Amino acid sequence: MTQINGFPGTLYASTWIGAVLARSSGGLRSTKRHATKALAAIALVGMTAGAQAQTEQKPEDIAAQAYVYGLQQAIYYGQRWVYTQNDAKENIVYAGLNQFAWVRKQITPDYPVVTPNATTLYGAGFLDLRAGPVVIEVPEITDRYFSVQIMDQYGIFRMIVGSPFNGTKARKYILVPPGFTGNVPAEFPTTDIVQWPTLTAYGVVRMAVETGTDAEIKTINGYQDQVTITPLGDWLSNGNKGIAQADRKIVKGDFLIPDGLPEYQFGQVDKQTAEQYFTLLSVILNDPTMPTLTDSIKEADMLKQLETFNIGKGLTFDWDKLTADQQKALETGFKAGFENVRKTLKSNMINMNGWGVVRNDGGFETRWMDRAIVADAAWAAPDKNISHGGAFLFTDSDGKPFDGTNKYTLTFDMNDLPPVTQFWSIPIYSTEGYFVANEINRYTVNSFMLESGELAAKDGKLVIYIQNEKPSDPDQAKNWLPAPKDGFRFTSRYYGPYAPLTNGTYNMPKVIKVQ
Repeated sequence: MTQINGFPGTLYASTWIGAVLARSSGGLRSTKRHATKALAAIALVGMTAGAQAQTEQKPEDIAAQAYVYGLQQAIYYGQRWVYTQNDAKENIVYAGLNQFAWVRKQITPDYPVVTPNATTLYGAGFLDLRAGPVVIEVPEITDRYFSVQIMDQYGIFRMIVGSPFNGTKARKYILVPPGFTGNVPAEFPTTDIVQWPTLTAYGVVRMAVETGTDAEIKTINGYQDQVTITPLGDWLSNGNKGIAQADRKIVKGDFLIPDGLPEYQFGQVDKQTAEQYFTLLSVILNDPTMPTLTDSIKEADMLKQLETFNIGKGLTFDWDKLTADQQKALETGFKAGFENVRKTLKSNMINMNGWGVVRNDGGFETRWMDRAIVADAAWAAPDKNISHGGAFLFTDSDGKPFDGTNKYTLTFDMNDLPPVTQFWSIPIYSTEGYFVANEINRYTVNSFMLESGELAAKDGKLVIYIQNEKPSDPDQAKNWLPAPKDGFRFTSRYYGPYAPLTNGTYNMPKVIKVQ
């Protein structure tokens, strides 16, 4: 089967991050808050001066900034091809337009997803609003966490709904594209009308798995079957209700496919060349479904700079028609932008007692580096920690990479568990980011397991035993998290996190090597 990066189980889209951060043990450091903005008059002067300075930039500097500016949109375009146009038999997430590709069972090692999460079942897909509004219907779900989140091409989640946000009752939402002049049906309250800024969107649905029994999975599958995405015209023709996905034909996307995209899309960030990236950026800027922001001076200036290379709306970019100096400038800038994003990710991680938290403070409209970092390390992760957060761990308490020949413990104080409104989950992966088969089919520990008694606390402590071989002590075996034989790592998730889990002040326990 095709391996998929960027699927909702994926907290980051490229496996480089493990190696990079593991080599920098102790290199995670807390980041300071952004400085207070200057007075409006001073800011205006600075903006003008900055714009003048940018007009004098060297071509390679323009290219480097363009890499940071467009990386999120480029991955979005590649992922949209995977979900809506790549109909190869082995592509498990091909769903076409306005449909979700569903994960209908707990993810196990045979599922080709990087850094998956076995504590939720997912659905993800791309919405197409070229023909008008699209209606999303969600059934009543009262017995578990669920959320529906919709993202634009800039990585901004402009719709976040579900049990923690607006309740558990059955609801329908309508996304209204720009330029729509018709009437929104009367049964939609204004709280459920979303004015969407573009003609394309990425949606992801999450439903918590608490026990993983066959009966529970069947229940969740029933909920999945009741979630619908329906173009408004079809919704009206169907008696003002959504059409079940099983009753709809797959509508294949018809977006332009740049040369080479099918070959470099998987592992896109690491595979794409300067020529491929800037060709794709040109395609994006001419894609009518992905209009640029209407009120961004910063973006408008970037677009003006890109015209140096004949990249922009209404322009035809042809790598072969560039001068040798222009090609060199794009290649030099592309490499510098790539390296700058990777370097800044390392320095921007918030240190939570050794666990690395990616800063998600929003503002992706103008904070392009933050946007690029999340796109590279965690594409489709939240731009703001409203829904959930996560943290990476690649080394033990001594700063050494994890080794499956050793034994480790992770100890929580029962009075100081990760502070969440929903649940927490700590999966274990190979160094490449995959689940590894084990004799008890356990790939994570989570708060549901603690609540149900599957994990046991003693003397006010919850001790997780992390090792390859099953512990001989029955009490330890109960709390055993099987480790791969070789290296491994963790990516924790916190659904409904309190502030300490996002600002790094929570005392997340370290993983300690047993001597």
